[in-house]
Amino acid sequence: MKRTLVLAVDRDDDFGVKGCVSTPVIGVENCLAAANSLGIADPEDSDLNALYAAISTCLDLQEEGVDANVALICGDEKVGHKSDLALVSQLEEVLDHFNPDNVVLVGDGAEDEYIYPIISSRSHVDSVRKVYVKQAPNIESSFYILTKMLNEPTKRRRFIAPLGAIIFLVALCMLIPDLVMILMYNDVTMIPATTRDFVLLLVGLILLMYAYSFGDMIKRYRAWFKDRILGRSTRMVMSALAFGILFVSAIVCYYEAADTYYPNFMVAVVSYISLMIWPVVFAILTYILGIILDEVQEASTIRLSNLFDCFSIGSFGLMVLGIIDLVLYYVAPGKDGVIGIIEILLGIMISFLANYIKKFYRSSNPVTE
Repeated sequence: MKRTLVLAVDRDDDFGVKGCVSTPVIGVENCLAAANSLGIADPEDSDLNALYAAISTCLDLQEEGVDANVALICGDEKVGHKSDLALVSQLEEVLDHFNPDNVVLVGDGAEDEYIYPIISSRSHVDSVRKVYVKQAPNIESSFYILTKMLNEPTKRRRFIAPLGAIIFLVALCMLIPDLVMILMYNDVTMIPATTRDFVLLLVGLILLMYAYSFGDMIKRYRAWFKDRILGRSTRMVMSALAFGILFVSAIVCYYEAADTYYPNFMVAVVSYISLMIWPVVFAILTYILGIILDEVQEASTIRLSNLFDCFSIGSFGLMVLGIIDLVLYYVAPGKDGVIGIIEILLGIMISFLANYIKKFYRSSNPVTE
């Protein structure tokens, strides 16, 4: 006679966390005791219904004369690789104990479906049964899919980042004309009209920060900063030097712009940005130099990508400066637009040349990076 195992799966270990049940649980009586433990702790948990359904299925099979038994396996509260490893370990223990010919799987929705292929690879699965709450059969699946998307960084970047970027760009496009009018005419009465655009801009920015795990990045940077401070790394020294260059340059450029006559405030702002381009580029190059020196001290190596980043930063600075010069050519009389075009073309040429040399060097030295 074939032996059938009715297997209840709880991937997020509600039985262990809420009901303090040690798994795996094998046998009808033991599973009833586990169900009672979870039922007392959380009567509304859907995993409770799944286990009762597994027990009911097992009893029905036994009434039909089938040699059936029921078991409960649980994963881990942190759903993912860790919980799947726990499920596999408990599954193998149950299979060794009962040695079934086929398995009937019972779960409470989308979350437990992720473990089904793993179970089917270790034993023949005859049937899969999902148990839903009668009032709302799709709530758990929809809720799990949504929470899974929000919890996984790759899903956040795929779905939330585009939404945040669209909101941010739309708000920025609506905000820029208003800011230009305010700056050109010094009309502060128009500021309240930009409230909606600022709110949308903030919403888009928050969505982008959440999509790209900005909070985790800050935590990692704090830990890195602490380690570098304690280790007295060269990178931290060069980072401080780069920040100092930016700070001093911002003050010097401000006084230089303040001593110059501009036809309106908009031209003054654009001119100030133009003055700050090369200090910003030089500060970034100083930071990259710190990275190079740090890696030389730690591993006695120089990464090719860091060297070519210097050319990329320089070419980007040239192109931005060219664009600003073209803007000044249109908003401020007497400016030469040809210089802006030359700067843009020169920046593009340097960028293409650097990328070509980088690809050529990589193809010639595939191991070096």
